[in-house]
Amino acid sequence: MGKSGYLPNVSANFGFFKSLAVNNLQRKDWNGAAAALNSLNGCLGEDYLVTISTKEYDKKMKEDDVYCCNHCTMTIDKISNEGQEDETTKQIEVPTEIPVNEIRVYDLINQIIVGILSGSQTTKFWQCNKCGKENEMSKTRKIVAERVNPFFARVVPNCPIRESGLANRDTFEREFLKWAYSFLEEINYAEFLYRTEWKSQNDGDDMPDTFKDKGDLT
Repeated sequence: MGKSGYLPNVSANFGFFKSLAVNNLQRKDWNGAAAALNSLNGCLGEDYLVTISTKEYDKKMKEDDVYCCNHCTMTIDKISNEGQEDETTKQIEVPTEIPVNEIRVYDLINQIIVGILSGSQTTKFWQCNKCGKENEMSKTRKIVAERVNPFFARVVPNCPIRESGLANRDTFEREFLKWAYSFLEEINYAEFLYRTEWKSQNDGDDMPDTFKDKGDLT
């Protein structure tokens, strides 16, 4: 006796949970919105999941950002009049640039006088990988890489947690909305990748509304 097996209706599931998430956001049902977004994230399968991790998100955001050492330099090529007939290249010395994700920030205990004047018992430092000297974080220049919009990281931080007290309500709502819409943008991009992959494997045809496999014909 034959039977026919059905794969999940990806289009319907995706549309349902996307609408549910947006509607819950509009109603300020934060728990419902978070649940809907997590369900939406799973609709496209494991290969298209958006990672939810504050640690991984922070690591991703630090890629290409650098701290400049205050004690040593490196040599770079500086190009003048690039693309023109009088284009020239010369080497110049600039402060050594160390990728942020290679740096470990630590606290050093201040001397009593410094602590009194600064109002803090510790000062944050980092050590240069090239010269080995310590750099005070507050006196360190940071160069942030320019990210072209739209920028998709395929990862979002953990969902904000609501703390008790009326004073924290507005802050939580702002943080949650920022998180939720960033998550939704990442999922929409994952859907774009999913559809692009589907079309490439199906001669340019878009996904049908219903997916049906051949089933067990034995």
